[in-house]
Amino acid sequence: MRQDAWTNEDDAILAETTLRHIRDGSTQLAAFEEVAKALNRTPAACGYRWNANVRRQYLDNIGMAKQKRKERKEEIEVIGFSDDDQPERMQVTLTWTEVLRFLRNQRRDFQSLQNRIKQLEKNVEFANFETDRLTQEKQQLEVQIYKLSEEYKMIHDDYMALLGIVERARERVLGMPHDV
Repeated sequence: MRQDAWTNEDDAILAETTLRHIRDGSTQLAAFEEVAKALNRTPAACGYRWNANVRRQYLDNIGMAKQKRKERKEEIEVIGFSDDDQPERMQVTLTWTEVLRFLRNQRRDFQSLQNRIKQLEKNVEFANFETDRLTQEKQQLEVQIYKLSEEYKMIHDDYMALLGIVERARERVLGMPHDV
């Protein structure tokens, strides 16, 4: 047996490291460099061994590692603090789809609020216009009331004067005061 022959343990280290790199979204070249350091071999020798002998034995594992990488790509980790601002951290994992859905909902809500603000501004503008119109109408009515009040006072004074004239004429015709 050759002194530098690959053992089953070497193949397992190569497979485990390469699958981890695939799963984590790293490159196979990075995996080969890591294994080369661990096994005192060249990255090229590790790559050749992987492609020539080991890879075929792990096709299912490679598929699962790629699926895991895809799922991880779709996830984002959010780290926040509790309400008390304690150093205790809570971790929440969200998918990019959930983040996008949240942001779209926020944008829709924001646009809805902007439209509501525009409508309220129009309502305020209309209310101000209506207030101005009603204020002018009130002033016109106050002027009319003043004129009518003056006219009423004048008519009342004329009526009282007319009654006085009628009373005096009656006294002359009858020759005596009416109240007696």
